[in-house]
Amino acid sequence: MAQRVRRIVLAGMVAGIWAGLAGCAGMPPTAGEIAEENRDSQVAQILRIAETTRRGGDLVSAAGLYRRAHDMAPERGAPLIALGDTLAALGSFSDAAQAYALAIEREPANADLRYGYGRTLMALNRPHEAAEQFRAAIAAAPKDGRAFNGLGVALDQAGDHAAAQQAYRDGLKAVPDHPGLENNLAFSMLLAGDVAGAVAGFERIASLPQATARNRQNLALAYGLAGDTAKAATTAGQDLGEAEVRNNLAAYERLRRLAAGERTAELLRLRDSRPAKAP
Repeated sequence: MAQRVRRIVLAGMVAGIWAGLAGCAGMPPTAGEIAEENRDSQVAQILRIAETTRRGGDLVSAAGLYRRAHDMAPERGAPLIALGDTLAALGSFSDAAQAYALAIEREPANADLRYGYGRTLMALNRPHEAAEQFRAAIAAAPKDGRAFNGLGVALDQAGDHAAAQQAYRDGLKAVPDHPGLENNLAFSMLLAGDVAGAVAGFERIASLPQATARNRQNLALAYGLAGDTAKAATTAGQDLGEAEVRNNLAAYERLRRLAAGERTAELLRLRDSRPAKAP
């Protein structure tokens, strides 16, 4: 009789354990879990609408939607990155920089984010800070030619042309034949006063089958600064009319006569008005 009672008790305990486990497996979600799931669904929907709105060209409304998504999910990086991209496209660089800085706290190893932040800092004329972002982008994506190019441009802007040229060369080791890196390396030589080196670099670029009118005009500029008016005119004339060529030759001569610091400042303005396009 005692053994039978013991078997009944044990069977009841086992049944209770299984019932408890079954109950745990099928426990309904808590109110907090439901709220979080609903929030995530709403944020995803807002981001989809924002992306469609942005592609449609309404950047202001898109920025507002990205801000709303960030307010709803402040721990996520995606809304902030999209907000930064949109604000930068609007030219609101200070606000974009704030969004990127917050996003980096959430996604510090995001190379695209670092690159976008660096470009925004360049637009704010903060090249030293931009260089740090481009270095972080390179660390996260060592084969990204854009980041090496951005670093070189930032260092040139900061006046460190030797370091800039090293950045371009390091980039060309990682991404050989990158057109933006090659172009800006030659331009950096112009900024540093190495006109002969710049001419050689631009000659190589202009000789490539995919060379553009901009490449040829850069070569004409280098010839002009070297004092080779004939080659400058011939090269510029491949894409420009006679009047434009004459104007350019006069501009080259004016640049040659400037003091080194003034010439560098003028060349920087010229480069930034027609930056090399990254692939």
